[in-house]
Amino acid sequence: MEISTYFRINTEETGQFERTLIIADEGSYVSYLEGCTAPAYSSHQIHAAVVEIVALERAEVKYSTVQNWYAGDPKTGEGGVFNFVTKRGRCAGNHSKISWTQVEAGAAITWKYPSCILQGDHSVGEFYSIALTNGKMQADTGTKMI
Repeated sequence: MEISTYFRINTEETGQFERTLIIADEGSYVSYLEGCTAPAYSSHQIHAAVVEIVALERAEVKYSTVQNWYAGDPKTGEGGVFNFVTKRGRCAGNHSKISWTQVEAGAAITWKYPSCILQGDHSVGEFYSIALTNGKMQADTGTKMI
């Protein structure tokens, strides 16, 4: 199953708090593509998303996100999006797989640490990330597989 969404913070001095829950049934395949943007404002905005993925036996989930946030003024740091996200997955079944692919361009500050609990025997977790920064932008990223 192929799914795509697009989120846009469209108002000044506002926040976006979306929640995504994906549960892949036994033997299923899900590919999810998410896009995120926000226009340039002189005040800050916040993006605080929660993504949770569960892959049951022999299920595979590919989660991809491309985020193009406004970074704020590169000299003064004024404006920009604060991007604080919680992303967690659980390979609950044997031979299950979760793959995270993330590309972030922009955002005044990005904090993200997707995690994956490899509960099922022979389960697999993958994480691929690119974060582009310049000026006063900050990116604190990583991952954990347990």
